[in-house]
Amino acid sequence: MSKSLPKITFKSRIELDIEVMTLSETYQKLKGIDDHDPFKAHKIQFYFIVVVSKGSYKHYVDFQFYNLNEGSVLFIAKNQVHHFTENMKHAEGFCIVLNSVFFEQHYFLSKNVNLNRLYNYHLESPVIHKEDLGEDNFVGVAHTLYNEYHFDNNFLKGDMLRALLQVFLLKAERAKENKAINSAKIHWLETFSDFKNMLQTDYIITRSSRAYASKLFISYKLLNDILKELTGKTVKSFIDDFVTMEIKRYLVSTSLSIKEVSYKTGFEEPANMIKFFKKNTQKTPLQFRSQF
Repeated sequence: MSKSLPKITFKSRIELDIEVMTLSETYQKLKGIDDHDPFKAHKIQFYFIVVVSKGSYKHYVDFQFYNLNEGSVLFIAKNQVHHFTENMKHAEGFCIVLNSVFFEQHYFLSKNVNLNRLYNYHLESPVIHKEDLGEDNFVGVAHTLYNEYHFDNNFLKGDMLRALLQVFLLKAERAKENKAINSAKIHWLETFSDFKNMLQTDYIITRSSRAYASKLFISYKLLNDILKELTGKTVKSFIDDFVTMEIKRYLVSTSLSIKEVSYKTGFEEPANMIKFFKKNTQKTPLQFRSQF
């Protein structure tokens, strides 16, 4: 196990912010990797999509296995811990890799594309199954993306890929919205996304619910109402769950000592982190690590 959490960055064979491969091509590429084991937990620094067109495939994301069948799509976000499984070689489909800077700038921060539920794994399941889509599907668009990516003529290739990707993502957002349990106000979803992004960078500094509300220029009550409506949790419990997940990621994916994990996740004293973790998981950090 690595001393530090393996963080895998975006690499493409051509000068584009998108890479599209079949599952078979992906499997062969994974077998040739020598700087980390893609079949063991590692943290990605890009966005990743798996589309299954035939057969079934099981993929691991943040301490859970997701079963994908024909027509299923899995969305894995930047900073999540995941790994591939060997049964990839028995399924057909596509993998789409997205440069995080490009993706966030052109889709999450774009005023023209509203992706409020997609990649929001705190709110939604990261999987969309065929039955969630009705008569719609992702396989056709994924296949067109693949053909364009490998098309010999590179003129306007980047623009073509971005346009096709936008269609793919909008289909996903529509499917997420259609199956959503609640019909939350758009600006509440946007506030939640801002809160989640802020928490991602600042949780090491503070776990104060009121501090985040203040930074968002809203009242604590409103932030609490938004979290309860969207996640069923209070701001405090959401923050606690978020920090617990970060600790789990370090414990499973690195060989850092408990003391080092404590400092990495914002605890000045290891004893405080151990107490916090046990309260939220009913296990000590060492007990949790030994399970994996």
